[in-house]
Amino acid sequence: MSSRFWTVLLTLALAGSLLAGPADAGASAAAGKKKWAPAAGGFFNDPWGDIDAKYRIERQIVAAIRHAHKGSYIRIAVYSFDRTNVAQALIDAHKRGVHVQVLHNDHQYTKAMKMLKHALGTNRGKKSWDYTCKTGCRSVQGVLHDKIYLFDHTGSARDVVMTGSANLTKNATAHQFNDLLIQKGVPDLARTMLELFRHLKKDKTDKPLYWHRVINKSYRLWVMPHPHTNVRNDPIMDILRPVQCRGVGRGVGINGRTKIRVSMHAWNGDRGVYIARRLRHLYAQGCNVKVMWALAGSGMKKVIGMDTRRGKVRRHANGYNTDCDPEHTVDMYSHQKYMTISGHYGKDRTASLVFTGSSNWTHSGISGDELILRASGPNLVNSWNRNFDHIWTKRSRPVGAGGGFRPDPPDCQWPTGAERRATAHGLTFGGAHWEDD
Repeated sequence: MSSRFWTVLLTLALAGSLLAGPADAGASAAAGKKKWAPAAGGFFNDPWGDIDAKYRIERQIVAAIRHAHKGSYIRIAVYSFDRTNVAQALIDAHKRGVHVQVLHNDHQYTKAMKMLKHALGTNRGKKSWDYTCKTGCRSVQGVLHDKIYLFDHTGSARDVVMTGSANLTKNATAHQFNDLLIQKGVPDLARTMLELFRHLKKDKTDKPLYWHRVINKSYRLWVMPHPHTNVRNDPIMDILRPVQCRGVGRGVGINGRTKIRVSMHAWNGDRGVYIARRLRHLYAQGCNVKVMWALAGSGMKKVIGMDTRRGKVRRHANGYNTDCDPEHTVDMYSHQKYMTISGHYGKDRTASLVFTGSSNWTHSGISGDELILRASGPNLVNSWNRNFDHIWTKRSRPVGAGGGFRPDPPDCQWPTGAERRATAHGLTFGGAHWEDD
């Protein structure tokens, strides 16, 4: 054949490859290379850390968006959303044929939300849309406070579920500790979360309001609102009742005792008091309990700090004023809402349980669209406990036991007579970086 023929053929082939572009990022891995898939497990950011540490959670979500297959669905329900880079990734996915559906709460209208509404429209009858619920999506009152990220096919993975405490905001990366559970290839879990999303998108009062679903042996889901909540029927009290402090099996707990760790963003009110009383009782019974918070009510702090026959529950706070704000408002803090239990739980002497999601230990934590997901497995518990230990030892301070800030507070030049307010007792919760949700 002539050289002219081969020149034309090569030119056409090159043009074809350029036109194809990244139409399906999930199928773009080069031959011989392992296809991308989301990693499963626990992910945690650190607002005190470097860029990699700050954006560790957001990167997992964006990667899944970029690798979503043409014709697949991305479904997101989130309280706060101001990340324009994430909005652009969702718009790019829509342009290459991915169906994108996003639900928001109505407390803000950011540039990122405007981008999505303009690109996707708001018609929930179509395959792609962006919609803001009127107050709660399925609750009578309250807010859409869930943080749900669902991908039915991204990379080489199907049935990908992500949930935890993380919103899609700059605040969530630069000022908050957050957690994200990623699970894949679990159809039962994916179907249940999809069912919840479909109820949320109706934007009307649901019946029943409260769900408690036993999905399978590894997963349980609690969906709020929970009407008429009291100490006897509170979901967290129900979760804590089966805990037994002794008789722990091999490989779990600590020194033969059931181990409980709590990292809670907000913990207050009458509800906070009776949950604190239950945890203090478990500590008195012999459990190894440590609790940590960003915002705690005075009644809850009094109860959790009372003496027991074993002494006091160990407790830390992680709210800081790092920018020398003269109003002493907190700008660095935990936004997590998780608990781990390792040890004797009901009839199981080797239980390893992580409870995560959107629900604070407050009245508002059960009055709106909230969820708690229980996932089991020693690897998951170890991941969450490593995160807890990191914040406990390097990013928090003891409460009621002496000691100082870790890390040290900044050397602020306070007005005369204001120095003492720069301590834990002088911090207030508000300002540009405090997400009072």
